[in-house]
Amino acid sequence: MCKSNGKGNSARLVLSIATVAVLAACSSPQDRKIANRDFNYEDAKLEGKAFLIPAGLTPPTFNSDFDIPALPDSSREGPVGAKVDVRPPAQLLTIVPGSKIVADASEPTITFYSLTTQQSVERDTWDFLMNFLAKYKVTTDKLDRQAGVLQTGWFDNTRALDGWGEDHDEYQIRQRYQFTVRHDEQRHATQFSVRVLDHEETLDDETSKELTPSDAQRYAIRVLNQFSLYYDQQVQARELKIANNAMGLELGLDNNELSAWIAEGSFDQVWRRLNNVLPAYGFTIKDTQQSLGWIDAEYEAPAQVKGSEPFKLEEEKYRFQLGEMAGGRTSITLFDKDKKPMSSAVISQMYISLSEAFAKEQAARAEPTE
Repeated sequence: MCKSNGKGNSARLVLSIATVAVLAACSSPQDRKIANRDFNYEDAKLEGKAFLIPAGLTPPTFNSDFDIPALPDSSREGPVGAKVDVRPPAQLLTIVPGSKIVADASEPTITFYSLTTQQSVERDTWDFLMNFLAKYKVTTDKLDRQAGVLQTGWFDNTRALDGWGEDHDEYQIRQRYQFTVRHDEQRHATQFSVRVLDHEETLDDETSKELTPSDAQRYAIRVLNQFSLYYDQQVQARELKIANNAMGLELGLDNNELSAWIAEGSFDQVWRRLNNVLPAYGFTIKDTQQSLGWIDAEYEAPAQVKGSEPFKLEEEKYRFQLGEMAGGRTSITLFDKDKKPMSSAVISQMYISLSEAFAKEQAARAEPTE
């Protein structure tokens, strides 16, 4: 809540840029919706003065080509002046990898796809939704899994909804939402929709329940973006936990028939595991490109690697190339500094130590997800 500093005229000495910053910080959510100029133009009138022709001059020829047509009555509908919301429109984000926005949906909707053949995207969506609501201490008023509908209790979290909770104690929002989950078994996908059921907005002890369609859309989009972020955090945390567990590794051929190590894990799981393992075996990671699946590292033989055979490698730069394979497996192919594949003999020799490393559980390094 903004208060006067009580220093009288000395406050006027503040630099203009600082004053603008303070005013921005003190403006209420309602102020943010309204343009910061006056609205005198609403009272403007079109003056239709006659075209005066001095005596003795011939009147010019007139036509109606550039006459401004009268506005239809429908043009008077909609907000004007202080009722126009000048905030930029809320944008629905595809935070979860592979997710897609459903265009032309009646309410904000995103499709989540299974990221692996083992994932049940419908079960995950429901589980993540229940825990997402619990995180914000939101109760469930109605749940019909068969119909795919969940209606919440009051969402009393002004800061989460509007971002103004700490600075404006006198401003509060609470809302109820409906989440809809529609599963598409053939596409291994789930459509997830959000809409506002009820709204209450309190400022200076005055409460309003009015909510424009555009504001309802804005709040639904914001909550859906928050849920997508939570969804992504949970998937990453689970993938990291799996990646840190013991993982099988065997010799084989990649999709290009090159000698490789074949890991029993998804691409993301193996990517994380390999990045954790390599430094312990003398590799200094120099560059990575996850979207292309490669890790560039320089090798320097360590003094000792406990319980493992040392790699018989030249101390130079190497590239580890990961590739997705059928059955949820991932190949790891090794190339030298000239991007030539290493021989089967080298791959076999290194396999002994790498398979031991992959078989061990790793210390978790997951970032907290609140």
